[in-house]
Amino acid sequence: MRGVWGVPGVLCAVVAALLLACGGRVSAGCVLADEQRREQAVEPSLDGTWHPVTAILDGADTSQSMRESTVLKLTGEQYAVTVNGTPDRGTCVLDRSVSPWRMKIQGTVGPNQGRTMLSIIELTKEDRLRVCYDLDGSEYPERFESAVSTGRLLVEYRRELARGTELTGAVEGVPDGDVLLLRVAGGREYRVRLNGIDAPELQQPYGRKAQELLAGLLRDRPLRVVTLGEDRGGQVIGDVYVSLAPGAAETLLNVDLVERGWAWHFVRFAKDNKALAEAEQSARAARRGLWSEDGAVSPWDYRRQQEQAPK
Repeated sequence: MRGVWGVPGVLCAVVAALLLACGGRVSAGCVLADEQRREQAVEPSLDGTWHPVTAILDGADTSQSMRESTVLKLTGEQYAVTVNGTPDRGTCVLDRSVSPWRMKIQGTVGPNQGRTMLSIIELTKEDRLRVCYDLDGSEYPERFESAVSTGRLLVEYRRELARGTELTGAVEGVPDGDVLLLRVAGGREYRVRLNGIDAPELQQPYGRKAQELLAGLLRDRPLRVVTLGEDRGGQVIGDVYVSLAPGAAETLLNVDLVERGWAWHFVRFAKDNKALAEAEQSARAARRGLWSEDGAVSPWDYRRQQEQAPK
């Protein structure tokens, strides 16, 4: 019986199909069919963490919530896939002698144990992977497409930036007081959320001021972002370094904004960050920024109030 995207187990197996297509190496579950081709060309590694960007099943888009709940991780010969909290593992046989590559997937552990699917796969960019699956496991797809009643699932994945990656470029915008849009060489744009802090929402008191302050600090200044991962929405989480005066040493902007009183220390995600904790204590004691008035409401409390308010 054909799988359904809405069933986490099927999606786990679908994602598992990608995991062992790892460079020119052979793992216990991934066998290259053409040994000569493997020796002559070193294929790019697929190590890292991957997230679905688009997914089309039988010609229809799948839900955003399902895509956002899917995470796969590959390290060397090991992989792990989680969909809505459900883990799954499997093996594959990859044939690089044909174009596009063919891959046979078999679930070994989890809800898809014993299940077989066939797919074609291509690495379209360094951080983009496109896969078309025949969920019945009856034949390899010929093209990267999914139409009504075909049982084909077409997925494009993006690779998450590795922790510690450094990004430099031009600031294209500042949506709010703790997020910036960074355009790097080559034209790609990243939405970067400053790690460990939470600025007032734009609708809150001081929300617009926090946004304007961040935009002013970044205007016409080179910056450096050290990545720490991504959130479920695909935003890069990072530490942002900028020189605030000609010839001055770099300032960690995350801490600077909290010390100025324009953002909270986001304890939930950075509880052990001593620098942020001390910066907030200093701002509170000096009544700087949003602490100049009593009764400041944290952004996370404000968001919860908005979610609970009658619609």
